Amino acid sequence: MHHSEFVHLHVHSEYSLLDGAAQLEKLVARAKALRFPAIALTDHGNLFGAIDFYLAAQKAGVKPILGCELYVAPGSRKDRGSQDGGYEGANHLTVLVRNRAGYRNLIKLVSKAYLEGFYYKPRVDRELLAQHADGLLVLSGCLNSEVSRLLSAGDAARAREVAGWYQEVFGRAHYFMEVQAHGLEEQVRVTAATLEIARALGAPVVGTNDSHYLEGGHAHAHEALLCIQTGTTLGDPGRFRFSTQEFYVKSAEEMARVFAELPEACRNTLAVAERCNLTLDFGAFHLPHYVVPEEHTRDSYLGELARAGLRRRYGPSPGDALEARLAHELAVIEKMGFAGYFLVVWDFIHYARQQGIAVGPGRGSSAGSLTAYCLGITNIDPMRYGLLFERFLNPERISMPDMDIDFSDDRRDEVIRYVAERYGRDRVAHIITFGTLGAKAAIRDVGRVLGMPYADVDRIAKLVPNFPLNITLDDAYQKSPALAEQVKGQPHLKELWDIARTLEGCTRHASVHASAVVISDDPLDEHIPLYRDPKRPELITGYAMGPIEKLGLLKMDFLGLRTLTVLANTVALVRESRGVPLDLDTIPLDDARAYELLAEAKTFGVFQLESSGMRDALRGLKPERLEDLIAMVSLYRPGPMDLIPDFIARKHGRSRITYEHPAMEKFTRETYGIMVYQEQIMQIASEMAGFTMGEADTLRRAMGKKDRELMGKQRDKFLAGCAERGTPAAKADHVWELMEKFAGYGFNKSHAAAYALVAYQTAYFKANYPVEFMAALLTSEMGDTDRIVKYIEECRAMGLRVEPPDVNVSAVRFSVAGDTIRFGLAAIKNVGEAAMASILATRAEVGPFTTLEDFCARVDLRLVNRRVLESLIKAGAFDSLGLPRAHLLAAADAALESGQRQQRDRAEGQASFFELLPSEPARASGPAVEVVPEWDDDTRLAGEKEVLGFYVSGHPLARYRDVVDALGITTLGDLGAKGHGARVLLFGHVGGLKETQTKSGNRMAFFTLEDMDGTVDVTVFPEPFRASAPVLRAREPVLVRGRVDDGEKGRVVLAEDIRPLEQALADGSGRPRGGAAGGEPNACRIRVAPGEDAAAVLAAVRQVCAAHPGGVPVFLHLVLPAQEVVVRARGLSVDGSPALVARGESVLGPGAVSVEYAGRA
Repeated sequence: MHHSEFVHLHVHSEYSLLDGAAQLEKLVARAKALRFPAIALTDHGNLFGAIDFYLAAQKAGVKPILGCELYVAPGSRKDRGSQDGGYEGANHLTVLVRNRAGYRNLIKLVSKAYLEGFYYKPRVDRELLAQHADGLLVLSGCLNSEVSRLLSAGDAARAREVAGWYQEVFGRAHYFMEVQAHGLEEQVRVTAATLEIARALGAPVVGTNDSHYLEGGHAHAHEALLCIQTGTTLGDPGRFRFSTQEFYVKSAEEMARVFAELPEACRNTLAVAERCNLTLDFGAFHLPHYVVPEEHTRDSYLGELARAGLRRRYGPSPGDALEARLAHELAVIEKMGFAGYFLVVWDFIHYARQQGIAVGPGRGSSAGSLTAYCLGITNIDPMRYGLLFERFLNPERISMPDMDIDFSDDRRDEVIRYVAERYGRDRVAHIITFGTLGAKAAIRDVGRVLGMPYADVDRIAKLVPNFPLNITLDDAYQKSPALAEQVKGQPHLKELWDIARTLEGCTRHASVHASAVVISDDPLDEHIPLYRDPKRPELITGYAMGPIEKLGLLKMDFLGLRTLTVLANTVALVRESRGVPLDLDTIPLDDARAYELLAEAKTFGVFQLESSGMRDALRGLKPERLEDLIAMVSLYRPGPMDLIPDFIARKHGRSRITYEHPAMEKFTRETYGIMVYQEQIMQIASEMAGFTMGEADTLRRAMGKKDRELMGKQRDKFLAGCAERGTPAAKADHVWELMEKFAGYGFNKSHAAAYALVAYQTAYFKANYPVEFMAALLTSEMGDTDRIVKYIEECRAMGLRVEPPDVNVSAVRFSVAGDTIRFGLAAIKNVGEAAMASILATRAEVGPFTTLEDFCARVDLRLVNRRVLESLIKAGAFDSLGLPRAHLLAAADAALESGQRQQRDRAEGQASFFELLPSEPARASGPAVEVVPEWDDDTRLAGEKEVLGFYVSGHPLARYRDVVDALGITTLGDLGAKGHGARVLLFGHVGGLKETQTKSGNRMAFFTLEDMDGTVDVTVFPEPFRASAPVLRAREPVLVRGRVDDGEKGRVVLAEDIRPLEQALADGSGRPRGGAAGGEPNACRIRVAPGEDAAAVLAAVRQVCAAHPGGVPVFLHLVLPAQEVVVRARGLSVDGSPALVARGESVLGPGAVSVEYAGRA
């Protein structure tokens, strides 16, 4: 191919996070389309995209030139201040990599810019540039470079001096004077002066275009991106913008026209490209060095540990099958060179267990390894549950193993700290990740910067289908005719769409991966650039997960699993409260109570089994063994979920099970003839067609990825293998079709088994140690008000009492006493760790507090201040002292003053005679105070809500329960079961009301509705808001009619009608007389006026009731002239049906009969 006579050397991609809009793959594709022999990548201050760019360019046949537009501090990188008040406190410099030494040096420069020089921007300085100049080629830079800014300021002599320094440091052959032409007057002046310096120094000149987007037509979309990133709109005159629309990847012909009077500026780009020749290696692994005892190699030490573990797990004579399996695994590990990997993982898990940090039984495919089980890395027996080593480590496909480890979420960081200390803090880092602009987010963000009304943008965004999860705008356009129609028919939406399509997929921001950590053999900046988020203390990689794995570095996921924290805390509480030492690893796996709880689906708080759909499935399945749970964890996902009814019917003998082949029966018997696991596909291929397990894993991957070409080859191989073993072609073909069908559904059994074990463990503790389990569960959810409310309700349903915090009893966390769970002090807002420590230490030392004055005299009042005391009182933590909360709060200031005085006297050696008596508590000072009456219920409960985030001693809506239960209300606990668009009637309190104004000047609002089960966000558009504004501001309980709306930010309800409860009932939209969906009937009330013939009226009542017998008691309301008398009608009970009401009204008159409904259990 004839190449163009130009190379772009100053190019920004999407990884120039503020202002770059060129996505890497599209950038490389454009370079190829324009026939450039090479192209550079020079993002602002980072190398985030370097590896992906390098590989994409190589694949496209375009030479990649790695580089960076560095920020250079005007003085020392360690100075915090702009010495010359300059642009961003730093000057720009275009730096390109010539060879491997230059790549290593640029990595060092970028890393030190973040770690040592960060001040608004990551900055290097001349000292660093001089230290790391080898292998780099430098261009003098854009208008914001040091040379150009000096020229702009008229200081040509100083500019020449600076350019001379760079030329001397980097070498005459590796320093070029950079010129640009975007139609700016200042550029013309600076270019003329730059050329003079070039002539004086004998430096070659090179032309660049500082491109930030791909095509000229993308300039408007680029402006929109700048607005998105800076939080402004296109209508804002003061917004950050580029001065012209020329900053794109121009063709060689366009660049020739730009530099028509300076042709060498284009020619020299080719000379620069010829000098840049970087080759990167991707074949080597850089595993951390695990130091083994002197007499061992890593392989021999791993073997010794594993064989010792085999005997610990299975006894002194484990048997030939186990010995052979372990020997096979160790041989594969040795051949692949991963003994060090296993030792590293074994070491930090061993440390965690020694420190009492809960470790998960396994995660992902590593649970299939017997070696991992023997080492204690995993804790589920791969032999018992038929888990496969090759699903984890395939000897026929050399790739880094992937072990993800779960730790209790409150102690995960201790393990990462240990690893950093063991291998070196410069060798361990968290891994960077990047957020991108998804389809819906692109529409919403672009709509905002275009100034479009929220409702219009919201409507268009919601027309984008939710599935598949990462749907593109182009796919959405094809799949949603309503969306296509809107975009085609309205010009302003077409503009929105075009810009959103251009920006979709762009990288928006950098963050830190939640769990991924890299561990290296050398200091990390020998291999990869490093990054530091100014808001976080930890070291972070400057490459994301993909590049790190390609470069052969060890990536591990250290995951914090809250359930492990719950289990560890449950074990501790059982030990404290019952004196029973429990070991998570040795609890029985056949506990009848646990399976009874699971069969009854009482699984609130049980790992993986909480959702309403999963509870329905458990009721049908009635699990009896761990294998049933493994299958359910695997099946309960979109797609395979459709198989659950058949799975349940087969288990209970209601559906016939057939097997196509003995191998099918052998490997799918435990799942009733249904292929649930990927491992079953591997086993069937091995048994029927003679595949090795490694080959079977390759088949599984091909099927899972729907790789048609590879699947075709695998199919031929499978059918040939079946034929060799005497299976008829038709049967083999049918089995292949079944495997192919289920491969898309198949789940990793190793992962499912490990997580099913955790699910069983939580069910076991809930069934056998319910008080301790629920206390630990509540402790784990202290930051989530909705879940706390839900679990307190669950406690009450289980017959457990949940008591408010108490300064004389509470621990830091939720604690237990008999069947009672006591709130922890940590649940109270404004009570910090130091205050809690002071309260607990004082109580332990001297005993319970007897009065508020005693409390204030004894605790450290530097830590327990007025705010802390008020929070404790409102939370009910002093209720056990026997005085109203209102009184305690009124007496707080006097008690604090008395306490401070006594503490001051003690400190000065002036303790009173009474305080010297050992048994005498601190005395109240001053005259006796009259007891202040307690607050009303609403005030008391509001105080609890303020300091705890929820209500403990009651609920302000409880008094309305009987009234609203008959209205067909959807509780917020049941809202999750409603689908998108479902119409609902809700009841609750209004909180967090936020009124706002639309573009057209109409008022609308957002608020949070809270009922006794939880909260939901509600949006009120202008029309319903006009009618309901006074109601919302009144803060009375309200009924909300509306529909469920699921958006990117979660579930909201779009209100259509809001009215106070009393008004709704008065309007007749309240309780239906003939029945309701809210609960079971619990009372029938019949209003009669006996009149002259009381006997006839009562006979009619008896007749009506007799026609509708049932268990609902009857109350007669006798309406007399001066009063209404209510009597229980002994011997009468009815069914409470709508037919009863209709019959009664026809005999006794309209409104004579009503039925009341009980609250939910």
